[in-house]
Amino acid sequence: MNTQQIVFEQTLAPLQGVRLENVVPLDGRIVSVGFHWPKGCNALVGMAVGHGYKQFMPTSGYLSLNDASPVYPTNEEAKREETVWCNLENHDGREQHNVSATVTIVGE
Repeated sequence: MNTQQIVFEQTLAPLQGVRLENVVPLDGRIVSVGFHWPKGCNALVGMAVGHGYKQFMPTSGYLSLNDASPVYPTNEEAKREETVWCNLENHDGREQHNVSATVTIVGE
């Protein structure tokens, strides 16, 4: 069994959005996604994670929290060389925010 993590981290300027992408390093399953919103995000920074053409965390829309670092279990099949992605949106018109999402993949 091999475990790999893909970390998406970005400092978002006010009203900035970005899509970060990486390549799945092995065949396996995405077993969890952990997010981090620092204090001050005030539910104004949204994040969503997917692979290929499928968004799976959350299944639609965005997660937006404040001063929180939840880890959500998942069970998504992932193929080597497939694209895993994270959409980040800062809806705060005044402050920049540094947020992150960590995708954990277990496989052979």
